[in-house]
Amino acid sequence: MKLLIQLRIATEMASYEGCALALTLATFGHEVQLYLDAPVFGLLMQPKSRLHGMIQSLELYDMPPAWLPEDVFSGWLTGMVPSDLASQLTLIPEVVNSQDFEQILAF
Repeated sequence: MKLLIQLRIATEMASYEGCALALTLATFGHEVQLYLDAPVFGLLMQPKSRLHGMIQSLELYDMPPAWLPEDVFSGWLTGMVPSDLASQLTLIPEVVNSQDFEQILAF
């Protein structure tokens, strides 16, 4: 199953649950793409937050880098995070076809 999981709410619990679901589904062979919206950037910038650590481990789960919205905040963010975290982030492609995903979940 191919899923898009969007993390949009700037709370530790919501971002943790969404990211934990993504990692669990990836463990069982599902194709999962994470999308991190601007409100969660504050959590991502905190080295001790769960989201920060989980995003660092995307490669271990054979997941692609998480998408960031293409705006001024995304460019600033990728320049500010440590390189091991930055390698797990990329700007969202210009064209995203929602039909490519069997499920789109938002947290």
